[in-house]
Amino acid sequence: MNGRLLEDLPPEGFPRQHARTRRFTCGAPRDVAVADDGSRVLFLRSGSGDDPVNALWLLCPSTGEESLVVDPSSLPGAVDHGDLPAAELARRERVRESASGIVAYDALADLSRACFAVDGRVFLVEVPTPGVPAAGVAGAGDVPGVGPGPSPARIVELPSSGDAFDPRLSPDGSAVAYVSGSSLRITGSGGDRRLVGGSTLTVSWGSAEFIAAEEMGRSRGHWWSPDGSRLLVARVDTVDVSEWWISSPVDPSAPPRAIRYPP
Repeated sequence: MNGRLLEDLPPEGFPRQHARTRRFTCGAPRDVAVADDGSRVLFLRSGSGDDPVNALWLLCPSTGEESLVVDPSSLPGAVDHGDLPAAELARRERVRESASGIVAYDALADLSRACFAVDGRVFLVEVPTPGVPAAGVAGAGDVPGVGPGPSPARIVELPSSGDAFDPRLSPDGSAVAYVSGSSLRITGSGGDRRLVGGSTLTVSWGSAEFIAAEEMGRSRGHWWSPDGSRLLVARVDTVDVSEWWISSPVDPSAPPRAIRYPP
């Protein structure tokens, strides 16, 4: 380094550390979920203190053993490089999400299955149990498990619209509901189909509107019933809300985007 030793360099200042570590969140466990019987724990974590790419991890409470369930870099064509659906970008902005890779997931109560979205694509994973081979998952596009645990995780990519966000697993683990643009869709072994929405530009289904997300702390807009037979879905019509145009200070050459917000 131009003849200078590392110890001769000035210490890294707080602003640079804060930025490099994404507010000191890189490498720290987050989004922790505990199985209803306490047998296992799922969480997200990146590889180091300056790595922003989160992976899905499994912890066995009885032994303290950790195993990698899903590494997003192992998913062919699905590494998060920022090409995200507009709705997902907006959601991340509202929750101050600066990480990449797997930034959210939904799982069954016993954590035996989980779903997540990467680059607008929907994935379903059969979470391994220590000492027990993972059961098969109906679907297409199998990806080899990458976890070093006792049994490999079985991962499948489910059919989707390609711009999915906020996937939610049905209580029996057989289907995933997700938002695509202004529509709510459902996917599983039977294929992908639209449930509702998409016919009116100012009406959205299944996602939290700007006010709910930014001012009320509600970041989701659809919920499965306990028996999986129904979905409670938020419907938002912004036709009477003022439209504003916002330019990007990061990329001034990008065209302004429209957003509806009360004056």
